[in-house]
Amino acid sequence: MRTPRWMIAAGALIVFLLVGWLIIQQTVRVEEVQGTVTAGGKPIRGAVIRVKATEFQTRTDEAGRFVLSGFPPRFSVPVTAWLNGHYISGATAYPWKRTVEIPLQTYRTTDNADYAWIAPQVEGRSGVEEFLVQAGLSVAAKLSFNRVFLPLSARLQLGCRDCHGRTIFDQWAPGAHAQGNNNLRFMTMYNGTDVQGNKSPPTQYGFHQDYGRFPIRPDRDRPYHGPGFKLDFPDQAGNCATCHTPGAALRNPYGTDPNLVSGIDATGSHCDFCHKVADVAIDPVSQLPYENMPGVLSMELRRPAGDPQIFFGPFDDVAVGPDTFSSLQDESRFCAPCHNASFWGTPVYQSYSEWLASSYPKEGKTCQSCHMKPDGITTNFAPGRGGLERDPQKIFMHDFPGAADIALLRDTANLELRASREGNIVSVEVAITNENAGHHIPTDHPMRNIILVVSPTDAQGKALGLLDGPRVPEWGGVGDASNDYAGQAGKGFAKILEELWTEIAPSAAYWRQSRIIADTRIPAKETDVTRYKFRTDQPGMIIVDARLIFRRAFKDLAEAKKWEIPDVEMEHETLILP
Repeated sequence: MRTPRWMIAAGALIVFLLVGWLIIQQTVRVEEVQGTVTAGGKPIRGAVIRVKATEFQTRTDEAGRFVLSGFPPRFSVPVTAWLNGHYISGATAYPWKRTVEIPLQTYRTTDNADYAWIAPQVEGRSGVEEFLVQAGLSVAAKLSFNRVFLPLSARLQLGCRDCHGRTIFDQWAPGAHAQGNNNLRFMTMYNGTDVQGNKSPPTQYGFHQDYGRFPIRPDRDRPYHGPGFKLDFPDQAGNCATCHTPGAALRNPYGTDPNLVSGIDATGSHCDFCHKVADVAIDPVSQLPYENMPGVLSMELRRPAGDPQIFFGPFDDVAVGPDTFSSLQDESRFCAPCHNASFWGTPVYQSYSEWLASSYPKEGKTCQSCHMKPDGITTNFAPGRGGLERDPQKIFMHDFPGAADIALLRDTANLELRASREGNIVSVEVAITNENAGHHIPTDHPMRNIILVVSPTDAQGKALGLLDGPRVPEWGGVGDASNDYAGQAGKGFAKILEELWTEIAPSAAYWRQSRIIADTRIPAKETDVTRYKFRTDQPGMIIVDARLIFRRAFKDLAEAKKWEIPDVEMEHETLILP
């Protein structure tokens, strides 16, 4: 059977048109885009114009006009516009449409206290439902992001994971910022229990005619499982929730008990919360958060009342609807409310002020530079969901490595060990430099500590006696266990709080009136040097061993709470003297 001529002709025409279209796309290119940016029908000055996902940008002039060139010529050029106080918007230039008009829309500058958070992930989907949702979103994004994907996503109940699951969500979910009231160390300190739920006795009080009621030391003849805020203040909630469960604390900063928080609010600093933060209040004189304003008390949010939504992000070219750019997302100031606080006038959490006093601000290194450092691999933070391919050095990671990250801890300090021998005297010098932390080490919670242990032995493995030099303090661990270091040659690095009334030190109960009796931590870029003299009675080889050990909590406290947090060896050096 012969094929009809009209079908052959139609097929040839289709092939001709397709080839022609491909040739046009490859040969006809846009080298320059012109246009106007308006808001409310009026041209606006100073809007940032960018070729999407590139560094090619310009700004509009007084008449709202712009000319953008210098980018690699292409058939279609997507450009975006952004101005502070407005959503990001965009348009696409083609060879037949090199002049575009981009209208911007202002966003509301009020905050809706009744707003319902978007869930990090939607719970309760069946396997079939999950498959259909993900498959539908994938197909829709490939067909048309604006015409198919966005209308479909608006009809579905979606969580952040549905678009950012393989990147941002999977990094954030196992981290400390996602734990909220599931953080065992936080909750056992808050409630005065160990991890098994055993509770210490309520705090007992004495009375002074001049000062009134004051706490007294716990009775160690009774079972004791460490301190707890609720042991001291059983009828108060405190302000812990302003950082640990901030979404809930917005409603009642001083009356939110983390034990009673559930749902999305229990997931700590979740996606929708952080991307609703519009500003952070900083004292213009000290450049620090105001006193007694931790967490959400220093944050200004923009939660919408109905549509349109709003998300603050670090890119000014995400023109998918309810997004806007915020430079705050790249600034250390964003972190300040929860990482810089004083209690009873005593500076406790001071990571931000330590950073501010270092050389890092002048070098342009922020908290995000280390704790959201791009991995150099990820090129798309919403793959398969309309996300753009970007420079992998521009995409922040969301795993927030910190005190639990062994790789980060081992890339923080440098230990230099020197030793010499004169007769039966061995001299040792240890220099520890805080090379890569933009704050003191250790930092944040005052229960964190670092221990330097210097251990010289002779050829028979016998420990040398210390003649001169510092020793590890008592909080390094008293006893015969292999990780009890108190009294050994070395040094402890920590901020030591002493409770004003009980004189307990070191104390991690910073909600009590306390004073700093010692601060041996190492500031950014600074070096701590200790020197030791040991005596040996044996000839022959001497092995000098020096280890730098990080602990997330003082040993006695960790044992009382039954926290299983192994020591982390940050540095280890060995020298052999013949």
